[in-house]
Amino acid sequence: MMQFIKTAGIIAGILSAGLHSGGLLAQTELETRQVALSQNIKIGDRIGHIRFLGMLELPDITRNGLRLSQLSGLAWDDDDGILYAISDRGGLFHLRPEFNGSTLTGLRLLRAIALQEPGKNKPLKRPYTDSEGLNILNGRNGRKGDTELVISFERVPRIMRYHPDGRAISTYPLPGVLNDAKNYANANKMLESVCIDTSLGIITTPEEPLKNEPSGYTQLFSLSSMSWRYPIASGDRLTDMECLGQGELILLQQTYLHAFGQITVTLKRVYLTSKPSSEPLSPETLVTLNNQDGFQIDNFEGLARHKGRRFFMISDNNDLFVQRTLLMYFEILEE
Repeated sequence: MMQFIKTAGIIAGILSAGLHSGGLLAQTELETRQVALSQNIKIGDRIGHIRFLGMLELPDITRNGLRLSQLSGLAWDDDDGILYAISDRGGLFHLRPEFNGSTLTGLRLLRAIALQEPGKNKPLKRPYTDSEGLNILNGRNGRKGDTELVISFERVPRIMRYHPDGRAISTYPLPGVLNDAKNYANANKMLESVCIDTSLGIITTPEEPLKNEPSGYTQLFSLSSMSWRYPIASGDRLTDMECLGQGELILLQQTYLHAFGQITVTLKRVYLTSKPSSEPLSPETLVTLNNQDGFQIDNFEGLARHKGRRFFMISDNNDLFVQRTLLMYFEILEE
């Protein structure tokens, strides 16, 4: 009997350690709330070239000392069934979405981890914590446990590779124009997004055009020093993009001034040329959502492909009580 009690105590200790370390044992069924996209749009309805498949408002909670807020990047691990999210404060969250058929119905928090300094078992410190863009390596190769994450940052512009447990692996060299902080509009408008194309490699872009860009354009950059001119209106921001392969990109573009102002969220598709060209890209608008038209949207900054042509999109609540963290699920339609 005493041996049983000791064994039970050891197991309880392990469980407790897992809960407090942000480990996989710390699964939490988040108290989410279903949010309608608008009064006139039901789940399954079409808007533009997308089909709405549900939207959840996430609770503002803290786990392992990390607040589930200011989420600005997403990546889907198809092999392990994990939706990764990063926050502007260097937090990495492992999430598991739940579905009823094709409808997003719930979300579990599996793990909350601080991104670490390279070569150290210490969390990143300001100004190095502002993680913004997120993408994935080895997430669809049919093997569990070999995933790596690619993360872009603001404040100190860089793109880094991480293990899912928060350990840094390496830093990618940036093209010269992106490596100099003086070339950006400001410290909060740096490398907002990153994705990995099967033929062109890592693609990134600043949130707003660099200082020397001609009016009406920004650039998408590959780390191999290729770049493409992308037309963008004054006041618009590129907040994320997802590479679908062979140069096809879905871009999340928005206009957001403040929590009480107009918010416009636009999804666009573009095809990158395999060789440099002086001609600007010709983006195709898939959908435009404006809160002035009754759409319940917020500061959407993160985008990730789930399966097929279905995607997740998440909003950054800026740590403000008047804003929400919304996780939207939708499908891109080809006709």
